[in-house]
Amino acid sequence: MTLEISVLGDIAARIDGRPVDLGHVRRQSVFLGLLADANRPVTADRLIDRVWGQRPPGGARSSLYSYVSRLRSALGASGGDVGVERRPGGYVLTVGPDVCAAIDLCRFRDLVTRARASPSGGPALALYEDAFRLWRADALGALDSPWINETREQLRLERFRAELDRNDLLLRQGRQAALLGDLIALAERHPLDERLIGQLMLTLYREGRAAQALERFESTRKALGEEMGTDPGTELRDLHLRILNSDPALDASSPAAAPVPSPRPRPVPAAAPPAMPPPGQLPPPPPLLTGREEGLAALDAALRPGAVPVTVICGLGGVGKTSLALRWAHDNLDRFPDGQLYVNLHGFSPSTRATTPQTAVHDLLTALGVDQKAVPASTDAQFGLYRTLLARQRILILLDNARDAEQVRPLIPGSSSCAVVVTSRDRLSGLVATEGARSVTLDPLTSAAARALFTARVGERRAAREPDAVETIVAAGGRLPLALTITAAHAMGAPHLPLAELASELRETATRLDLLDTGDAGTSLRSVFDASYRALPGPAARLLGLLSLAPGQCVGLPATAALAGLAHARTRALLRVLESAHLVHRPAPGRYELHDLVRLHSRERAERDQSEQDRRRALCALVDHYVRAASAGNRRLGPHDTPSTPGEEPGGGTATPLPSDETAAMAWFAAERSWLPAVVRLASELGLHRQAWRLCWDAHLYLRRCGPVEDFIGNARAGLDAAARLDDPDAPTLRALSHRGLASALLLTGHPGAEPAGHLVHALARFEETGDLLNQAHTHQALLLSAILTGDEHSAVDHGERSLDLYRTVGHAWWEAGALNNLGWCLARFGRHDLGYEHCRAALDACVALGNRHGEADALDSLGYAAGRAGRHAEAVAHYRRAVRLYRSTGDAIEEADSLSGLAEAHDALDESDHARVARRRALALYREQHRTEQVRETERRLRDPR
Repeated sequence: MTLEISVLGDIAARIDGRPVDLGHVRRQSVFLGLLADANRPVTADRLIDRVWGQRPPGGARSSLYSYVSRLRSALGASGGDVGVERRPGGYVLTVGPDVCAAIDLCRFRDLVTRARASPSGGPALALYEDAFRLWRADALGALDSPWINETREQLRLERFRAELDRNDLLLRQGRQAALLGDLIALAERHPLDERLIGQLMLTLYREGRAAQALERFESTRKALGEEMGTDPGTELRDLHLRILNSDPALDASSPAAAPVPSPRPRPVPAAAPPAMPPPGQLPPPPPLLTGREEGLAALDAALRPGAVPVTVICGLGGVGKTSLALRWAHDNLDRFPDGQLYVNLHGFSPSTRATTPQTAVHDLLTALGVDQKAVPASTDAQFGLYRTLLARQRILILLDNARDAEQVRPLIPGSSSCAVVVTSRDRLSGLVATEGARSVTLDPLTSAAARALFTARVGERRAAREPDAVETIVAAGGRLPLALTITAAHAMGAPHLPLAELASELRETATRLDLLDTGDAGTSLRSVFDASYRALPGPAARLLGLLSLAPGQCVGLPATAALAGLAHARTRALLRVLESAHLVHRPAPGRYELHDLVRLHSRERAERDQSEQDRRRALCALVDHYVRAASAGNRRLGPHDTPSTPGEEPGGGTATPLPSDETAAMAWFAAERSWLPAVVRLASELGLHRQAWRLCWDAHLYLRRCGPVEDFIGNARAGLDAAARLDDPDAPTLRALSHRGLASALLLTGHPGAEPAGHLVHALARFEETGDLLNQAHTHQALLLSAILTGDEHSAVDHGERSLDLYRTVGHAWWEAGALNNLGWCLARFGRHDLGYEHCRAALDACVALGNRHGEADALDSLGYAAGRAGRHAEAVAHYRRAVRLYRSTGDAIEEADSLSGLAEAHDALDESDHARVARRRALALYREQHRTEQVRETERRLRDPR
C-alpha cells in the first residue's frame, strides 16, 4: 500500500494512487487536526480547538463525531492500513511507521535538511528545487481556523527560510542574475527582513546597480525606524558600508565573495589536546514530574525534526516551566549529541539582576570551548562567533527564566540543526511573531495531578489517612506545583503533624502566603510573585491590585474598566499586559480571572501600595457599574414592572454598555449571576445599603424566570436585609417591597404557611398607608397564590378580584391582563372551569393585543390547565405546547418546566404515554437545574409510575 498525503496546497490524500474523499473543508480540517499528531491520540477538545477555535458553535462536538465517522469510512473504503481509531486519550490517525514518506511536507523538510547539509554546488541546488516543486499552492488550501492559519504562517516561514538559504547558495555560485526578479518580489512581501534585504542589495550591486542597492538600504532603514523603532542590524550596516567603499570582496568573481554581508568572525583556535567534551550544562532533571504528559507531548510536537527550532514554555511563576523543560531535555539527550547549553537569564529572579544577552553569549562561548583570550572584543563579533560555532551542530540551548523577547533573540542560533527551549512568565509574543517560535502554555495542574504530586511527596499511606485534608491543601495551593511542593516539605518536616492542621492553616487566607514562605528568595512563593509584580508597568500593577480586591472570580471587561476608572480600550490593553505575564487568564471571551494565590499576593500589594481612599473609590465605582447595568437589564425584562422604586434611578456618566433588549438583558444576567451576590455583599460592607437593595430588586425578575430557587430566595432575603439597614424616608417602602419579593420567592417553591403570608400582610399595610394602589394590586396577586396553596378559595378569589379592580382603577392594562389570567386560573383550580376558561381567554386576547409575550405564555398555560380540568385534553395539549414554546423563547425556564409537567398530564389523559414521558423528562431536567426538590421527586415518581 502506498499512501500519499498533500498539505502544500489543497489538502488531499491518495492510497495506491486512488484519491480518498476527505469531504468538505470542515472534514478536511478534522483530517488535518489528526494528521498533525499522526499515530498519536488527539483529544476531542483539542480537535475542536484546531477546527473551530476557542469559540466553537454549539453543535461542534456532535459535528466532530460525524466528521470523524465519515473520515473513518472514507479511509476504510480506500483499503490499506490507514484509518481513524478511537483510543484512550482521543482519536488516532494511523498512517503506518514511515509517516514522513507519506506527507509532502515531511519530504519538503527532508529535502531542505539534505540541501543545507550538502556541499555547495549542483546537488544542493537540485535538492532545493525538488523541495520547492512540492508546493502546489499556498499550504493548507482554503482551510480556515485560528490554529490552521497559525500553522499556515509557520509553513510559509519555513519555505521563506529555505528560499533564503537557496539564495545564499546561488549568490556563492555567482548566479545572482537568476535571483533578481524573485528577490524584488520577496522584498515587497518581507520589507523588514534584513537577511533578504542584504541578499537583494548584494545582487543589485553585482548587477551594476549600486545606487539602487544604497537606495534599498535607506528605504529599509526608514521603514525599520518608523515601524519597529530600531535601526538596521550590524550585518546590514556593514554591507552598506562595503558597497559605499566598492569592496572588491563583494564581487561575484572574487574568491572572497560571499553572500553573507557580515564580517567574518575570528577563526576559533584549535582546542588543546585532549579535546573538550561536548558541553553538558543541564541542571539535574526534577525528581518528580506529575501531570505534565500533555506538556511533554506538546514539546515533542513543537521540537520535532524539521520544525521551527524555537519553543517558548510560558506560564505563571511556580507552575513548573523549568521542571518541564529539564525533564524533556534529559529525555531527549540522544537528539543532541553535540551538547546541551543552559543559561539562567534571571528575568524574574527575586534577588538577582537579569542576565544581559552580552553576558550570556560570553558564558556560552566559554562553554563551547573558546579560550578567554580568543573571545572577540566586540559584542557583535561575539554573537557572530557563537552562531558560527553552532552552525550545523545538533545542540540544545535551554534559556531559562527569560524576561522578554529582546533578552532571548540575540541568543538564537542561525542553524536549524539546533533547538532552543525558552522558559518565561511572559508569553514572549515577539519571538512567536518574528522568529516563528512555538508556544507551550502551562496551566496549574488538574486536581487529580495535584493530588498525585502531593501524595507522592508525603507518601501514599499518610495521604490516604486524611483524604479531606489533602483536598483542602490542593485547593488552597491553587494546584500550583511550587505551592504544593512547599506544603509537602512542611508536612515531611513534621511527620507526626496531622495533615488536617496543615490544611486548617492554609485555609486561612490572611496567613496562607506566610505558610508558603521557605525563607529562600528563589523558592518562596511571595518572592516569586513579587518579582512578577515588580516587572509590571505601573498602570498594569495598579489594575492587578484592584482586580484582587474585587469580590468575584471571573470579571468582565466593562466591570474591570469601571473598577479602574479607565476607558475600555485602555483597560483591555492593560489586561493584555497582565495576560501576557500570566497574572490573569481568560477562561471565556471577555472574562478575566486571577489565580487564587496571585489574588492573595496582589491584595497584599494593593493594600500596601494604594491608599484606602483610592481602593474604596474603585470598589464604589464597581458597585455603581453593576447597579446601572442590572437596572437597565431589569427594565428590558420587565418594562411594565413596578415603574419605579423610591429614590433616584441609577445614573452616572460612564460609558458602560447597557443591555439594549430582552435578549441582551438575559445574556448579561446569565454572565453576571455568580457576581451579583458578591457585589451585594460588597455594597453592604461599604455601607452602600441602597445600592445593595437595588441590585437585589433588579435581579429578582431574572431569578424568578431562571432559578435556581435557592438563589431566588437568597436574593430576596439579601434585599430585605439591605432594606432593614436603611435609615431614610424611603426605607419603609423599600422594606415593604422586599417583604413582598421574599414572599413571592417562597411561594414559588410551594411554601405555604405563615412566613409568606406574614411578609405579604406587612407589605400590604405599608402600601395601604401610603395609598400606593399599584403595589397594593401586586400584593393582592401574591396573596391570591398564598390563599390557593392553603386551599382558601374564598380568600383567593377575593384577592384576585381586588387586584383586578385596582389595576383597572390605575389604568394599567398590562397588569390587568395578568390579573385576569391569574383569577381565571384560580377559578379553574377550585372547579369553576368554564368561568375560569373565559377569564383566561380574555387575558390571552389582551396580551396578544399588547404584545405581551410572557403574559401570552401565562394565559396559554392557564388555558391548558382549565381545558384539562374540564376534560378537553387534546385542547389542553395544544395550549400547553404553545406556552412551552413561548416560555422558552423568553428564557423563563421556571414556567417552562411547570408547563411541561402540565403537558405530560394532558398526554397521560389521552393515553399518549410516550409523549408524556418525553415532556416529563424535559421537565425533570429543568427542575434539577433549578434545584426544585419537591418537583424533582414528584416527576421522578411519575416517570416510574405514570398512574
